[in-house]
Amino acid sequence: MRKAWHGTARSGLWALALGAAALTACDRKETGPESSDTVATAPATATPVPPVTADPAATKPLLNFAGMDSDGDGLVSSAENAKASQTIFQAMDLDHDGAVTLAEMDAARDAIGKRPDFSSEKLIETADADHDGKLTLGEWVAASNARFARFDANKDDTLTLAEWQAGIAAEAPGKGAGTPARSVK
Repeated sequence: MRKAWHGTARSGLWALALGAAALTACDRKETGPESSDTVATAPATATPVPPVTADPAATKPLLNFAGMDSDGDGLVSSAENAKASQTIFQAMDLDHDGAVTLAEMDAARDAIGKRPDFSSEKLIETADADHDGKLTLGEWVAASNARFARFDANKDDTLTLAEWQAGIAAEAPGKGAGTPARSVK
């Protein structure tokens, strides 16, 4: 039994040594950004956006189907939805502290000229998983993903315009539950 354990330990040490040797041969890490990376080399989903109060026209299109359909194929993919959600969150986070407060959401909604039937309080209450009165990016994206899943009637990870419109109609006050609507078209 002791001999078997030594054989296993020796095999493990060899595997560890080979792994370490392979890693030292790498001249560029593959697990994250390099220390020399800048905003210019960050992924597209991390592109900084102006606050919605400074440039409402940049954010407003992302609130409707056509604006979210970034490749123009007549469908909104889950990736397009996630990217739009992140961009909207960044635009609402006016002080760039990683959280959207009630005041920031009110200011953002006022700037784009959209004050639908749902209040900012209701929007935050619906998505605020930790009940701290503000939204993090994770909470916002989770709510957006859940909304996308509700709208995706055939569960193919894309929304057609018909699915979008049916989802918006179902969210109208008195029609159904869920995250309040962002836009009708």
